[in-house]
Amino acid sequence: MAIYLRGAGSSPGVALGRAVRYLPDSHAWHAVDADIDAAMARFTAAQAMAATQMRTLAELLREEGRIEEARIFDTHALLVEDEILTQDVERRMRAGRISLEQALIAAIDSLRDAVDAIDDPYLRERSSDIDSVRRAILTALHGETRRIRDLPIGAILVANDLTPAEAVSLRDGRIAGFATAEGGPTSHTTILARAFGIPAVVGLGAATLAVPDGAPLVLDGYTGLLIVDPDAFEWSSYERRASALVTAPVRRQPSRDQPGRLASGEPVTIWANINHPLEARIALEQGAEGIGLFRTEFLFLGRSTPPDENEQYEAYRAVVEMMEGRPVIIRTLDIGGDKRVEYLDLPHEPNPSLGIRGLRLAMRRPDLFQTQIRAMLRAATHGDLRILLPMVAIPDEVTWAREQIHSAAESLARQGIPHRADVPVGVMIETPAAAITADLLAREAAFFSIGTNDLAQYALAADRTSADVSARYSQTSAAILRLIAQTVGSAIRARLPVCVCGESAGAPDVAPLLIGLGVSQLSMNPASISIVKERLSETMMTQAQAAAHAVLNIYI
Repeated sequence: MAIYLRGAGSSPGVALGRAVRYLPDSHAWHAVDADIDAAMARFTAAQAMAATQMRTLAELLREEGRIEEARIFDTHALLVEDEILTQDVERRMRAGRISLEQALIAAIDSLRDAVDAIDDPYLRERSSDIDSVRRAILTALHGETRRIRDLPIGAILVANDLTPAEAVSLRDGRIAGFATAEGGPTSHTTILARAFGIPAVVGLGAATLAVPDGAPLVLDGYTGLLIVDPDAFEWSSYERRASALVTAPVRRQPSRDQPGRLASGEPVTIWANINHPLEARIALEQGAEGIGLFRTEFLFLGRSTPPDENEQYEAYRAVVEMMEGRPVIIRTLDIGGDKRVEYLDLPHEPNPSLGIRGLRLAMRRPDLFQTQIRAMLRAATHGDLRILLPMVAIPDEVTWAREQIHSAAESLARQGIPHRADVPVGVMIETPAAAITADLLAREAAFFSIGTNDLAQYALAADRTSADVSARYSQTSAAILRLIAQTVGSAIRARLPVCVCGESAGAPDVAPLLIGLGVSQLSMNPASISIVKERLSETMMTQAQAAAHAVLNIYI
């Protein structure tokens, strides 16, 4: 019987193959090193070897123009050679009469805790990056029991986690994809998998480690699904899909490299949604004409204190500069609902999706909002940056936000800090209230961005994370399409641009329908860009409008 595992993050693509377990940390070292000086000599030699390997990877990526990815390994090289780590390993060996390897693992655990509390953007990385240091040094000391380059061609790698360096080593296409028990959508390993086009699903949980060697697997990186022992129908269905995906990039290359346009000649702006600065390059490579939604939550999650102004400024500036004058729409913090941060000390609510989240959190913690807005106004001097306000329900919330932005600009001016005070401010239309009062919101907004994921959840009273109800309530239902049409109508009358940035924007069957409703901008996962461009290039405006009219009228 098939087993279905759902991941917390993924890299697009479909892979079929046999499972190959990769557990390089399964060693057990118990022997005490009698000669501590000799053990430390081995350790420092392993540090030097590991750091050299990290810097070689960084230089290789820089030669390919992947500057942001290279910085990951520059940071790892510094951590590998850290003197505090060296001293801690030696201290633990002398004090506890334990092996070199045991001392290293204990020291890394301590370093991970310390680094989690550091606010320096170059040193404070996720726990998986600290684990990369441990793995690199242990590999230099002993080698791996099973090296990635020795894995069979076409296998699907199954592991507890992979380091960024291991992810880079998979770029030669030897394996079909990988699945890990740990990891998340913004981990460096996941981001690198997307950059190199490796199908992957991460964060599958401990059940992944029970997958036996040789088990047939189907990996769907589009939906974050791993199927263990699929039946014959599932296997053949995914096999056809994988085959089609092999030829699709070549066929879609012309569409990807051209601006979005209908067959009848009307332009359609195609942007990308990103979760991390490193994904901006992926967006460009996939043909994005800008960033329609830059989610900033990655800066606030997985840490004990909020990011300061300079850390945020550097992150926003990196994306703006990478896009070289193309629009970059940055959404202010949308913590709350399904994303909680303990250091914010938010109340425990019986229904957090309807509580303190998005702009409501900003109004509760204006200090956080001011810091983020100051960073955005500073980064706006480097290109076309625009601000997007999430979870708006009433016009007064937008008025408050604009006053805060004006206050931040005045503060920067008094301090003589370069910034832009005239940054366009847009409103997320993701509550039914915002859609119904879009004509009123248009008086305060420079643009609209429709978040169909939350709009559908709130309008249909269906939790989009619940498999029991979400499948029954489509983002293209009559209620949602009417709310979109009403929003677009208000935007057109106010002469405001309107974008759709929810999942429906990246669905090739839905995108023409949205254009038929009057939407002129679509923002989506980078992997969907070429598919949507191709579909639009085959669609006449009259066809799109007729389809939209037909769907709306079915229910009238």
